[in-house]
Amino acid sequence: MRWTALLVLMGVALAQPLRLEQGWVRRVPGDVTAAYMVLYNPGDRPVRIVGASSPIASRVEFHQTTRGGHDHHADLSAMRRVAALVVPARGRLEVLPGGYHLMLYGLREKNPRPLQEGQRVAITLRLEGGGSVTFSLPVETR
Repeated sequence: MRWTALLVLMGVALAQPLRLEQGWVRRVPGDVTAAYMVLYNPGDRPVRIVGASSPIASRVEFHQTTRGGHDHHADLSAMRRVAALVVPARGRLEVLPGGYHLMLYGLREKNPRPLQEGQRVAITLRLEGGGSVTFSLPVETR
């Protein structure tokens, strides 16, 4: 009986809390870029992403693009930093252009060569409660 419980717990611990359905890092010549992805949460509880890192960036922040400024011009957009991202239970979070995205800063500090088309970039998402998940995203010109 104990072994069965241990195996079940091990299976839960090894289960991936999030699945990457698509993702990429925007190819840019400069020191700042953005990463985009669609994440799926197969679990029964929301997954809160509280931080991120990448070996190619000195820091990674979550941002959201919003439409319409204080003067109510619908054609204006602004970007604001957000503290965390939440992937709903049995749901998806779209981290795509025009909405939520990850900003990668300080590319030249960590990676003196410009990003190349097709290069793979590791992005680690830190989850509330201490877990983390790492995905490898291709660099693309979009």
